[in-house]
Amino acid sequence: MSSITKRRWNNFLKQKRAKLGIFIFLLLFIFSMTANIWSNSKPIFMLREFDNKDSFLNKKKEIKIYFPLIFYYSPEEFGIIDSFELDYRKLAELDKENNIKNFEVFSLNRWDPEEQTESILAPPSQLHWLGTDNLGRDIFARLLYGTRISLGFALILWIISYFIGILLGAMQGYYLGAFDFILERVKELAAIIPMLTIIILVTAITKNQTFFMILCLVLIFGWMGIASQIRANVLTLRQREFCEASLALGGTHFRVLMRHIFPNILSIIITLSPFAIEVGISLLAALDYLGFGLPPPTPSIGELMAQGRDNIQNAPWVLISPIVIILLLLTSISLIGQSLREAFDPKLS
Repeated sequence: MSSITKRRWNNFLKQKRAKLGIFIFLLLFIFSMTANIWSNSKPIFMLREFDNKDSFLNKKKEIKIYFPLIFYYSPEEFGIIDSFELDYRKLAELDKENNIKNFEVFSLNRWDPEEQTESILAPPSQLHWLGTDNLGRDIFARLLYGTRISLGFALILWIISYFIGILLGAMQGYYLGAFDFILERVKELAAIIPMLTIIILVTAITKNQTFFMILCLVLIFGWMGIASQIRANVLTLRQREFCEASLALGGTHFRVLMRHIFPNILSIIITLSPFAIEVGISLLAALDYLGFGLPPPTPSIGELMAQGRDNIQNAPWVLISPIVIILLLLTSISLIGQSLREAFDPKLS
């Protein structure tokens, strides 16, 4: 890492808004990515007493260790034959009634995001921290898992679209010719067609609203913005003296791109990346809000916002929670992006 790059990173980390943005984003990221630990109907860890069948004469009782959050256990293993799915909360109650020793460590919030209850549109309480939605599902659980899906979608979209865009943009700006001409015409055609309209149209016709289907549709357009930025900068840099000198000394075009051009466009990639992640989160939330995003019962921030809109008068808590979360997400990423731009943009720094 060069001294200039180190100085830029130090300038970035010194900014108070950068620290605040990183703190909020990491907090939401860590909690959402470990959602199974914080909100789940299964115990993280369980100890249960059982009769050892191998010791029939002395009927010895033993303690067995279970990890239901990681491994699947059938109801028959616990002596339940009238159910296909094991409810560990009811199991704990049955063990207590039958004087079977049982020790469980549950999540802080004992609800799955897709688990329905009889408490429909219940207000926030000790049982449901943020209340329930129109199907009796716990809002905290759905919000936590929905944030994970939104962040996962945005990060995957950013990585793939930037990889494709940087590669194609660099090839366009460096080699020019027919390849550059064709891609520029493709971009012009794509600029005429509204991306959101195409995604809604395709998902409505195909009835396929899976995570990867929506991701692929967004990727058709997602790489073009960064590709145009990279093309413009590479087009300028390839005519600079240090690139021409490297070629004159016997350097290959690949070496010129990797050693002389890419280090000079790295600051552009870094400063634009947070805003690309921000767009990914907003886009998925908008699609889910309109009903053309992920299929039910997938937890989603946008789907909760749509529910909150429909129940704004009798259950305002359904709308408040997702709005607060998406504002925190977008604000934290925006603070990071502004700080990166101020630290890495030569015109500002």
